[in-house]
Amino acid sequence: MAYLIDEQKLEKVYLKSYHTIGRFKYNVDTLINSPEISRHHAIIEFTQGHWLIRDVSTNGIWINDKKISKNLPYQLCLNDKVDFAAPGRSSFVVGDLSTDCQFLVSQSDSGKVIEIKDQLLLPNEQEASHIAYFDSMLNYWFLEDLFTNDRQVLIDGGLISIFNDQWQFYCSSPSTITKQLKNEVAQNVDYALSFNVSLDEENTHLTLNVADQTVDLGTRSHHYLLLLLARTRILDKEAGLENELQGWMYREELAKALGVQMNHMNIMVHRARKQLADACLDICPEFAYMLESENGKVRLNCNDITIVKGSKLETRISI
Repeated sequence: MAYLIDEQKLEKVYLKSYHTIGRFKYNVDTLINSPEISRHHAIIEFTQGHWLIRDVSTNGIWINDKKISKNLPYQLCLNDKVDFAAPGRSSFVVGDLSTDCQFLVSQSDSGKVIEIKDQLLLPNEQEASHIAYFDSMLNYWFLEDLFTNDRQVLIDGGLISIFNDQWQFYCSSPSTITKQLKNEVAQNVDYALSFNVSLDEENTHLTLNVADQTVDLGTRSHHYLLLLLARTRILDKEAGLENELQGWMYREELAKALGVQMNHMNIMVHRARKQLADACLDICPEFAYMLESENGKVRLNCNDITIVKGSKLETRISI
């Protein structure tokens, strides 16, 4: 996480990917309330892998006691001393420039910081009520309630309210929606799922065949969730349901079949989606949405399913 250290207050100033500093209250990210500071004094921006600072002020900026040129970007380095308006006045030190994680900062206690590197269960794995995760299809970070499935976009610098507190989200690379969310896998890619489940159904091994490639997804607990959805889809096809109606299970029904609480089942859904997306990111990132959601229901959107139980073929079907 990137931050400056205010030498006067001895506080961390966390940096957004586009961060403004100045005297214009309510219109800058970091307020310096001194008359020599311009309303908009500096812009710090993360671009092309570097943190750059730009002087847009009247009285200037000094880096390590040397004044930088106005309106020209200057690359910040760790431990740089940054003075606004005059050397030794309104001084900050570059404390960290890492960009390997996103983070939430409590607005009631800036010392409370939650790092998010991949997907994170909140407040912890044992008592999870929310999950923060990156949607590779939409190129956005989300916070989802694991009980209601309501989710909200996490925007760099935006505020969210959870756990009786307000938190500000910081992200080194601002997200932009690049695709509209579609609960369907690309139709021009051939893909198939092969399940190999033990006789006691304690272990489920999964293999994905896509575009003439075989991806071994190993044995995971969430594979049993996918197996239950696969069986439901096959039963619905055999019952003569239309393709659009096949395979849907209510989340409550699925949680009961798995023998877990609703929030834990939703965690399994996220882990399954992430594994599918990561396994096929270069081939077809839409595979995260092989696991569809709609109106409190989920289903497995796969047209070719093979299930082997023990050493015997349970079913093989092309939908």
